[in-house]
Amino acid sequence: MGDTMDPISGIESETHGQVLVLLARGQADQDALAVRLSPEERAARGELHDWSPKDHVAHNNFWRQDAIWRLRAFLEGGSPPDTEDDLAWNDRVFQEQRETPWEKLVAETEQLRAETAALIQRLSRDDLTQKDRYPWQRGGTLETLILVNWYDHPAEHWADVYLSRHEIDRALELRQAVATTVRELFPHLTKMYSYEVYKLAGYCARSGRLEQAIGAIREALTVNPSLSEQVRQDTDLDPLRAVPEFQALYEN
Repeated sequence: MGDTMDPISGIESETHGQVLVLLARGQADQDALAVRLSPEERAARGELHDWSPKDHVAHNNFWRQDAIWRLRAFLEGGSPPDTEDDLAWNDRVFQEQRETPWEKLVAETEQLRAETAALIQRLSRDDLTQKDRYPWQRGGTLETLILVNWYDHPAEHWADVYLSRHEIDRALELRQAVATTVRELFPHLTKMYSYEVYKLAGYCARSGRLEQAIGAIREALTVNPSLSEQVRQDTDLDPLRAVPEFQALYEN
């Protein structure tokens, strides 16, 4: 590897430190949800399209495992399993893990986190940020893979659980934290930041926080004007359609 290991921190580069932060924050978000759930809520069985909290953990563990497959493939020069048909995989994972106890699933999260961290340490900074070494990357980097599979995507699920419990402030705080993390740790990922702010806007609109939603949309469009057409069509933003301030964002 091309970088020199920092003998004090044990972290090879700033990029390594940033992606390891994502693992820590992803774990912390799951732990924060867990302490708010009763034993009955943690043990609850969900339905195929009406998941319980532990179904969300099982789902996120699968996509954490998917990240591990891809990190290994990058290191070994192979190809990871094909998970492009994500909806089919999601249904399959639900059926396979439906009876798995909460305790086993959260223990699996810890194991996956340790395995992911060990693989990250084997990669160079260039490995983490290179887009096109293998066709299966489809222009993405390992850095963004870890960001999505370990932090952003799980946070979407935890936010949905909070909304189902009518904990709106907690859901919105979580989505704001993700956007802030991307802005502060990965300032070069401007489009990713715009998408995170855009997602926050959708949660705000669905929750009746219209002023906050409009502010987030304004920020997302400032960073990434190409989102304008999506703003016009996104049904999550329908609660904003009659608000003149919102209309002005994409009609000019």
